[in-house]
Amino acid sequence: MRCHEFQALIEAYLGETIPEARREPFEEHFFQCRECFLSLKINESLRSKEVAIAADEGRRPFALRVMRPVLAMAALFLLVLASGLLLWQARQAGRLRAISRFDLPFYHEGELRGSRDEGARLEEEFSAAMRSFQARDFRAALQVLDRPEFSAARSPKYDFFRAISLLGTGEAEKAGEILDGIIASMDPAYFDEARYYKGFVLLLQRRPGEARAQFARLAAMLSPMAGKAKEMVQKIDEL
Repeated sequence: MRCHEFQALIEAYLGETIPEARREPFEEHFFQCRECFLSLKINESLRSKEVAIAADEGRRPFALRVMRPVLAMAALFLLVLASGLLLWQARQAGRLRAISRFDLPFYHEGELRGSRDEGARLEEEFSAAMRSFQARDFRAALQVLDRPEFSAARSPKYDFFRAISLLGTGEAEKAGEILDGIIASMDPAYFDEARYYKGFVLLLQRRPGEARAQFARLAAMLSPMAGKAKEMVQKIDEL
């Protein structure tokens, strides 16, 4: 059922005159569509205010007769306001999730940034992990990179790609700890990239203000990542 069809049937539904064949799709629609559900509730509330005043209501205090409909309308307004706020928050969360999706850092087979003394077997396993990584199969990459021998190697290359894989699986806190270590070590091979992806850690943690500050600092630096950082600042500002 489309929204315009739903709107045309609200009065019939509230008045119990809706055809039985239309009742089920009508009720399915208002459980799926927040705007139509809200419209139904508003009409239902307004309809309830049309009940005739009892004969003895004229003898009630004037303030009560005046304030009761005012309070009812105030309650309705608060309902509409709360529903609108929830809808706005849901849309903002959706936009935040959209800009939190990151592009993969550049990697090619045989890349030698970082320590050059890794064993041939470790490098071969790392290359296999990177094939999974480039296919965005981050869990498969972590099955390799989480092995103790990679941690023992103390390679910024291994640590960096493990952090991005953790970021890809939604483990933002663990990713952030690794990236903070790379940033603190001032490793020239991955320093700028670590700062850039730390911004995505903050986005996933729903801290857009701190993420913006992170990207803005990088955008102000003489860095190959400055342009991409500026784009992220702009996207956050458009939220």
